[in-house]
Amino acid sequence: MVAFRALGWLLLALAVAVVVHDLLTWWSEGSYHFSTLGSLWAHLDPGSLGSAQTSARRHLPGSLWNWTVRPFLALPTLPAFLVLGFFLLWLGNRDGDRPDPSFLGGSRPSRKRRSRGLS
Repeated sequence: MVAFRALGWLLLALAVAVVVHDLLTWWSEGSYHFSTLGSLWAHLDPGSLGSAQTSARRHLPGSLWNWTVRPFLALPTLPAFLVLGFFLLWLGNRDGDRPDPSFLGGSRPSRKRRSRGLS
């Protein structure tokens, strides 16, 4: 569950980075447009996007690329990262899978004190 929470926080941090990038682009160009997952991938590593497209078209049916991967790459980056990040945080914070709090160094249950003297 810790891995889900860490990945969720990482995606939320990436969403903030995308907002900053989009706002700086808007400031410099004068027009605002949402970054898409495909444009982010092409900006980070253009060679791998081209090779992924080539190998997918070579080894998989062409309709698979056109009907599944291309619409996924056209999604806006900010809502995709926010939704996936919050989902992973929710998945990592579910109460049903948590062990007993005293398990492996967790908090101890409070002990009852014995009364000394007259009361």
